[in-house]
Formats: sequence, structure tokens, C-alpha cells
Amino acid sequence: MFKKKIIIALTLALLLVPFLAIKASGTKTGDSVYIAKDEIVSGNLYVAGKTITVDGVVSGDLIAAAQTIIVNGQVDGDIIAVAQDININGNSGGNIRVAGSSVIINGEATRNINVFASNITITNQSRVGWDALLMGANIQMRGIIDGNLSGGSDQLLISGKIGGNVNVKLSDNYLSQGLIISPETIINGDLNYTSKNTANISDQANIAGKTELRSPTIEKDSAFIAYLWKTLFKIFASFLIGLVLIFLLTKLTQKVLTFSQDSLSKIFIFGLSATLIVPPISILLALTIIGLPLALILFAFWLIMIYLAPIFTAILLGQFIIKKSVNKELKNNFWPLLIGIVILFLLFSIPFVGWILNLIAIFFGLGKLISYANYQSKNI
Repeated sequence: MFKKKIIIALTLALLLVPFLAIKASGTKTGDSVYIAKDEIVSGNLYVAGKTITVDGVVSGDLIAAAQTIIVNGQVDGDIIAVAQDININGNSGGNIRVAGSSVIINGEATRNINVFASNITITNQSRVGWDALLMGANIQMRGIIDGNLSGGSDQLLISGKIGGNVNVKLSDNYLSQGLIISPETIINGDLNYTSKNTANISDQANIAGKTELRSPTIEKDSAFIAYLWKTLFKIFASFLIGLVLIFLLTKLTQKVLTFSQDSLSKIFIFGLSATLIVPPISILLALTIIGLPLALILFAFWLIMIYLAPIFTAILLGQFIIKKSVNKELKNNFWPLLIGIVILFLLFSIPFVGWILNLIAIFFGLGKLISYANYQSKNI
């Protein structure tokens, strides 16, 4: 139930934050965004780009999305970030809530930290004023947490100081090393861990409270939790691909989005036809030795287009929602992308009709791509 609440809260945050940020004045976007060491940003800073580096001071919250985010300066409020690689060397006067592939925290957080990533490193230079929630495949906790440590992992190393209790759940993967408590570890509370394997706890580790190994139990809502996690990771992956489209392939993406030569019904038919026709054509080509390479290329290209199609649909949906709700013209498609992706994936999660909505998003996005390509071929 605890995990379930966390996931629902994170989903709601993804929905609400963009609408608040659209109306904010401190918004920066670009391929590379840099806040210099002597620069002070008054209030909240909302920033998006391929690479974001903050060496200066942000007097409010920092809300960022990029491929790489590096924070070396001071953030007086919260740090909320989504990126492939996140490196926080500076200090936060509030909470740190981040999600990515690789996250390294080498600074201080006055309040809580919530980290969702494949690889998480909390270095021995870091300090957390309150509690820490860490969810990842490989976690190293070498810093100081004044409060409690909770979370889940395939492999968790604790080699720092915990002021409160430790409550963690390890995966059922017998190939992983599970929980490792190093000789330098200090836990002033209890150590409770759920695992099929006994933890590797050093005799020199200082654990003030009791140590309890809990056997894994099958929770009745475990399937629901697993489904939500899968959805969140899909959102994250689609968002990263979308960032590539709007910041690295800006001109081409904008041309596809603004192209309106064909009607909506014609675009939908284009997408429907391509989705249904390409697979059998690929199979027929594969039956011939000469056509096999072409079949593989065609099918691979089809898969890429099927994956990209809902992202284009998401941006268009986000543009429509922003235009109707806040009536504001945006300089780029960052917020339409984020809003559209979150809403689409929530719609895809609706029982019984979600898969139909997913197909519609694919048909429309693919049709938009084909419609633009068809127009360009006629004008070569």
C-alpha cells in the first residue's frame, strides 16, 4: 500500500506541475542551458533542454527535464528533475525528488530525498536532513541520512550513517548480492529488510536497534503496483525520445506537427493502413531470399514509426489542451510534450478501452508522419 501511494502521488505530480510551470516567468529552454556561477535566479526556475548545468543560485524551486542535469550551485527550494543522468553536487534547502537512469547525489538536502533510478549513488559527501526513499536496481548509500531510509532494490549497499530506521525490500533475484552492510555503517534505529536471502552484515557495523529479516509475501495489489511502475517507466522513456525530437530534430518535428494539407480523417486512414499493411508485406518479402534484407529493414522502420507515432500525437494533444486551458502561445513544444504524454498514458491505462485509445494514438501519429512524407515526395 505504501508503494501504491508513492506511485499515485508521483503520477499526480507529473500531471499538475506542467500546468503550474506554464504560467511561471522563470522558464528557460534550449539545447544547452547554463546558469552561471555568479547568476542568481529569483523565484522558481523551470528549465528544459538536452544539457542543463546550474552553477549559480536559485532562490526558489528548480524543476528541470533534460538528457543530462548537473547541479553544482545552491537551490533554496526543492529540486524536481527528470533526466537520463542527474548529478547533484550542490545543496537544496528543500526536498530532492528526481527520476532517471543514473542519479548521483553529492550534496545536501535540508529535507527529504526521493530518488527513482536504475543506478543510485549517495556519496559520502552527501547529507539528508529528513528521510530518504530510494528505488532502483543498484543503490549505494554512503552518506548521512538524519532520518529514516526506505525503498527497494536488486542490490543495496549501505556504508554510511542512518539516524533512524532502515526499511527496505530486496528483489527475488538470486544472482544479485542483495543487501550489504559495510563495516563503516551506523544505524541508530532498527534494520528491517524483506528478502529471500540473508543480508551480508559486517560484524563491525553499528546497529543500535534490532535486525529483522522478513520473508517476502504476495500482496494482493502487487500486480497493480507492477503495472503502474511499468507505465511510469514507459512515460519516462517516451518523454526522453520526445526531448530528442523537439530539441535535436526541432525543424523536422515542427514541420510534421504544423503540416495540415490533409484532413483528420485522411490522416487517420493513412495511419491505419500503414499499421495493418506493412507487417504482411514484410512477411511476404521475407519468404524470398532476395527480399529478406528489405523485409527486415522495412519491419524495423515500421517498429520505429509505431513507437514514435504516439509521441507526435501527445505533442498535438498537449498543444490543444494548453491552447484551450491557459490560452498562451509557447516558444517550444516541451510542455505540450510532457502534458500530452502523461495524459495519453493515463488514458492508455483505462481498463478495456485503453488499448483502443493506444491504437488511435498510433494511427493518428503515424498518419501525420505519412501525410507529411507523402507531401514532400510530391514536391521533390
